[in-house]
This record gives sequence, C-alpha cells and structure tokens, in this order.
Amino acid sequence: MRKPKTISASRIEGALKTGLPGLLRRAENLCYQYELPTKLGTLLISPCEGAIRTRFEDVPPAAPCGASLNSYSGKWNFEGLDDDALVGRAIYWIERIAS
Repeated sequence: MRKPKTISASRIEGALKTGLPGLLRRAENLCYQYELPTKLGTLLISPCEGAIRTRFEDVPPAAPCGASLNSYSGKWNFEGLDDDALVGRAIYWIERIAS
C-alpha cells in the first residue's frame, strides 16, 4: 500500500514564514515553535508533516473560521495538507485573524 502524499514540515514552515510576517520564533524545546499575535489572542503554531497544528494560549470567546476550534483545549489544527493550495488556504485563515 502506498503512503499518502503530504507536504513536508520544512516546506510548511517556509510557507508560514512567507505568509505570516508577524510570526515569532519561540524557544527551541517547545511543542509549538512559533507564536502569532492575533485578534483572538496569542496563537501558538507548529508546522508538522502534512499539518499546521495551532493552539490559542487562552481559548477565545469566538471560534475562527477555516478549521474547527476545540473549545476546551483551544486547538485549531489544519490537517491533511497534501498540496500547496491547502497549505495556502490554511495560512489564509490564520492570516485573517492576525493582528
């Protein structure tokens, strides 16, 4: 059985750096390598193989669009990124709430 195609974490990281100018690098040993100030609070971001995993430091009162928000943990993940258009769409939704 063939493994499904996914976008590499390094390629997703490059797209995040290009598409989100307010992205800030965090300490090396943290689960989420980046943070982004947003209108809904600080968003922690981790580029992964085929995914952009994010979590708000504090669960926002309103859910952003683009992916479902876990109202308990504040996780707002973009999974199944198997082509650049999907990565671009995820970054679009993240950028919409950037402050």
